Amino acid sequence: MPDFATALRRIHDHSETILADATVMLRQLVEDTCSAISAAEGSILVPVEGKNELRFFVSINPVLEKSGMSVSVDGTISGYVFSSRQAMAKVKPESPGVAKVDEVAKVETSYLLAVPIVDDDRVYGVATFVNRRGDKVNEPFSVEDLKTAQAFGEIYATAMKLHRKIEFSTSTARVEIADHANEFEVEGISGSEEDLRTALRYRLPALLAEKAVSLPDRERELLFKIGELISDYAGVGEESVAYDL
Repeated sequence: MPDFATALRRIHDHSETILADATVMLRQLVEDTCSAISAAEGSILVPVEGKNELRFFVSINPVLEKSGMSVSVDGTISGYVFSSRQAMAKVKPESPGVAKVDEVAKVETSYLLAVPIVDDDRVYGVATFVNRRGDKVNEPFSVEDLKTAQAFGEIYATAMKLHRKIEFSTSTARVEIADHANEFEVEGISGSEEDLRTALRYRLPALLAEKAVSLPDRERELLFKIGELISDYAGVGEESVAYDL
């Protein structure tokens, strides 16, 4: 007979599936771009909270995605693209970031193309594409390839916003599930500090969105931008998180 534990685990498992599907969607978008510009590999790097670094979030190269490795924003090509919002294509690129990635991924980067993932005034990360495939294996990325990758970068921004909203919703649900498990004395279901940090990180923009429904368009847009700025720059420090469920 179904009980509280069954119901709570059902929601918890479904939330993980939804978020995993959203991550798969991002990886598929990277593969779409690789096919469009004949790139051998592609990745999305995102900022590391509280550090001046970019980490591999999704990648066609499974080693890079699973490694959780990051590169410094300073002195790297990806970091320059992230900071300047300027796309860049390089032949035989040399930088500490490229050397570090090549060592981990066991590849030699001959051609590199990097584009910012930008929407309005916000930079979500950097998309990088490495080497070529098919009949273009010995050709550098062209200006047309760069323009195509930039256009995909704009699409990535929309996908990243969707992923963030799903991440907030699923993390908030798991925090509430842990509360219910504690209330109903259900064992084996506990919350995580990562879920709480994620829920807190996106809670303010979500609340503003809820309150903004009745506002005129211009006021609603301004409120959203204020919420995003506060969420981006205030952050949630490790020391400020207390989790006791």
